Amino acid sequence: METQVQAASRSVTSRSIESDLDSYLDAIADATAIFREAVDAYLNSESEGACWRHAGKLSDHLRLLDDLQQKFETRIHPQSALGNLVCGMIDPLNGVSRLLKDMKRQITGFAIESGFSSPHRYVPANLVADVQELTDEVCTAVDVLVESYRPSLLWWEQPSPGKAERGVSWYENQADRLSMQILRKIFADDSLDLEVKLPLAQLVEEIDRVADQAEGIDQGLRARCRVSLTTVDGVETH
Repeated sequence: METQVQAASRSVTSRSIESDLDSYLDAIADATAIFREAVDAYLNSESEGACWRHAGKLSDHLRLLDDLQQKFETRIHPQSALGNLVCGMIDPLNGVSRLLKDMKRQITGFAIESGFSSPHRYVPANLVADVQELTDEVCTAVDVLVESYRPSLLWWEQPSPGKAERGVSWYENQADRLSMQILRKIFADDSLDLEVKLPLAQLVEEIDRVADQAEGIDQGLRARCRVSLTTVDGVETH
């Protein structure tokens, strides 16, 4: 039978692990903010140096995230309810790392393009607001993913699809809708040469892909949480 001292120790450890996970999720949210800033810098033709600064900031965040993930992974006990829950999140969180690395690749591409100042790599003024709106929806999808899996929420049943109207999938659908609208505008614009249209279309599709990745991670996390929640407090749910 568990003693009061053991129960208190387990409670302190659980809170500490939850705090580590919160810090990890905070860092992901910071990374999406950097991505937003980098896209704005690119769209507004800011200097090469500004683009490289954003790439550097995201690189620093990726290193921080690696350290934070290793920290809470080494502290969990797989046999415990919390450990079982967090262990089930490891693969999806690795997916988040891949998502952020894709963001970093895009930001680094902005910096390289700014350095070369290619005449075929620019966003026409009439599309800037559209691409910014797309980026906002994409980053919101990632932000909602982060907020949905705060430790304080993981202990409760995830809302049914009908209640989660503004979940990750909702924002991913919004991003898909916006990206299709932008692509139609690009290819319908006779004032743009094909050499300009193709890089523009690639930019839109790459930004939109971040939301696709967030939705895939969200689905993976939900599936694992449904399994892990059945063991929380030793209660089997049906």
